[in-house]
This record gives sequence, structure tokens and C-alpha cells, in this order.
Amino acid sequence: MKNSGTNVSVSPKFKSVSRETLSDAIAQQIVGLIARNALKPGDRLPAERALCTELGVGRTSVREAIKSLVATGVLIREGTAGTFVADESRVLENKLNWGVKLTGQEIEHIIETRAMLEMNSARWAALRAGEDDLKALTELHEQMQLSLDDAERFHDLDVEFHLVIARATQNDILIGMVQAMRSHLSAWIAQRLSVRKGEQIRRARISNDGHMKILDRLTDRDDDAAAREMERHLGIASNDLRERLRL
Repeated sequence: MKNSGTNVSVSPKFKSVSRETLSDAIAQQIVGLIARNALKPGDRLPAERALCTELGVGRTSVREAIKSLVATGVLIREGTAGTFVADESRVLENKLNWGVKLTGQEIEHIIETRAMLEMNSARWAALRAGEDDLKALTELHEQMQLSLDDAERFHDLDVEFHLVIARATQNDILIGMVQAMRSHLSAWIAQRLSVRKGEQIRRARISNDGHMKILDRLTDRDDDAAAREMERHLGIASNDLRERLRL
């Protein structure tokens, strides 16, 4: 991915790092530069040798840091052309995953996009969900209720609950769009639950109460009410996300 057709490397000011957990420190510094827009989507990183000099570290640490960021999608390798910052959607997703502070506009764009997709998912699922879909949602809700104190399991079940609603719409395009946001959804839920234990359980309980209300409206085949309950559920989750990411 080349920036505006140019092949010139972008080299913002890097700082030397300590010898402890070098690769992690380097990776965090790169992500921080992306968060501050010192590195933008499409920018090419300096060559390994140049990075080693600027950071004051060996080549192995730089390679490990870049490898981890490529694996998580923050960076992409383009053969002999070099290593580039991923496109905007992947950068946004990985800012969430890395817990990097987002701008107010970025937070609102994520919230707006999710609301557009999931409120319509709930509406159409109310009209088209099969008995198997409703059974799957009921089982997921019950499993979440038993996993309120297990943030990792609750997270996985929560993501699946929303994906099942999307699949219940029987609209391949809408399903694909929600699936495309899966990693954003996953990172969003993880951020909401990344709080002290008591608060995590409280948020999980509120979230699952919202799931029950959505499921009730889907079972009633009430499309307007299902969309409203999804809007209410996402509103609570959105406020938690705003609070968490603007600290």
C-alpha cells in the first residue's frame, strides 16, 4: 500500500526505548504514532536498519515488533516495497484492540455505524428469524447469564449473540456488513469489560438484561420494538465505550 503513489518512507521522530520488553515497547510506540497521526494509513515505515538506529535497539527487537503488528493488522507488508500502515478501517479497529485513545470523531463513527447496522438487523430479524435462530439466541443468553463473572467467555458469547441476530435477517449483504465489523464489535465489548471485577460483572449483567429484552421482542415478531430495544442496548454500551476510551 503506497501513499499517494509515492515510495518515500515517512520517518516521524522516534524515541529510544529501554532494554525491558523491547519489542512490546517498540510496537506500542508505533501504535502511538499512528494514534497521533504522525504515521497515517498508507505511510511506509523506515527500513529496519534506520529504525534500529532511531530507536537504539537491535534488529531482532524491531523485527519482532513489526511481526506482531502485522499479525494484528496494524501494519501490512508489501513484498519488497516495504511495511506500511494499514488502511483506515484496520487502524481504527486496532486502536480499539490496543486500547489507544481515539478521537471523539472516531468513537462517534464507530458508534453510528454499529447502530445503523444492528438496529436494522434487529428489525429484520424480528420479521424473518427462524425457530432455530431464536433457540440459538435463547441458549446464548442463558450461557451469558452463567458467565457474568468470566469476562473472556461473556465477551465471546456476546459477540456471537449479535452475529446470530444478523444471520437471522436472511439478508446476505447485511450479514456481510455486520461480519465485516466483527473485529470492531469484539474490541468494543472487550473494552467495556476491561474494568475492575465488580464493575465488569455489573456491566455484563446490564448487557445481558438488554439481550433478554431484544430477544423478547424478536420472539414477539415486533420489528419496531426490536429496533428500539437494540437502540437502547447500544446506547448504554456506547456511553460505556465513550467513558472508557476518553479517560
